[in-house]
Amino acid sequence: MQKTNLIRVIKFISAMLIIASMLTGCSPMWNPSDNKDNSKIKVVASLFPQYDFAKQIAKDKAEVTLLLPPGTESHTFDPGPGDIIKISDSDMFLYTGKHMEPWADRLISGIDNKNLKVVDVSAQIGLLNSNHEHDEAEEANGEEHDHEYDPHIWLDPILACQMVDNIASAFCEKDPANANFYNENATAYKKELQLLDSDISNAVKASKRKTMVFASRFSYLYFINRYKLDYIAAFDGCSAESEPSVKKMTEIIDFIKTNNIPVIYYEEFDLTKIAKSICDSTGVKALKFSTVHNVSKGELESGKTYLEIMRENLENLKQGLI
Repeated sequence: MQKTNLIRVIKFISAMLIIASMLTGCSPMWNPSDNKDNSKIKVVASLFPQYDFAKQIAKDKAEVTLLLPPGTESHTFDPGPGDIIKISDSDMFLYTGKHMEPWADRLISGIDNKNLKVVDVSAQIGLLNSNHEHDEAEEANGEEHDHEYDPHIWLDPILACQMVDNIASAFCEKDPANANFYNENATAYKKELQLLDSDISNAVKASKRKTMVFASRFSYLYFINRYKLDYIAAFDGCSAESEPSVKKMTEIIDFIKTNNIPVIYYEEFDLTKIAKSICDSTGVKALKFSTVHNVSKGELESGKTYLEIMRENLENLKQGLI
């Protein structure tokens, strides 16, 4: 009888441990562990650029978390209950603005945390209208833009400098005792961004070609605008839900053959059958040109940075403009 009771007790304890484990498992995997330093400013960044910028500015004085799960497409991301809890428990939330994260204003208005510092990193940046020169082709294909204004400002390193200033100002307001530290780091980092800008400008000036061919979604308007490049794209906006028209595909293939284009570009996580089809038809090489929205899990864990990704873009750009 005693043995039976002992077995019941063991089973009860085991069941409680399993339930506790399940409840723990319900928490988002990106929640900070209990041994995190509570003296650090807790920052949640919606996308990778502001995540990396915040880390470069605050260094060990902040605990910066990327809201967008690694490898996830940013345009279709919709935060869940765990994400809302994560933001509400933080000290600072960095996002790009309503044109990139249309869910942000609704989410922020529902958070009951008066100490939360909300930072729109696109503040003081004039956004480019998405209704650029390719609208007629889009209308013919029955496509619509996801955004009235193009929000991919970080692809212009000089606009990225303004993003850095916006983030640094937020840290200074949140932690004025360390304002000099944040401002010095921001100044040093902006010099790196300015050097990147100079290197890209020089590469474009030294190139005989000035046209980039994109086989995936077009999120590069700020980059094209900054460096006075031309482009042709299979998809003329952020949305790639429909197939490009036969006319568009024929136009791209003919352009590549006529101009001996050596490279077509595709977005990270998006080497599509469209790109492969163009390669098969023309013999060109497909290279990644990252939008830097997000990184893979391995890249995040290894500490991949915005500057590293943009310099990889630069090397691939050189191959396409030779």
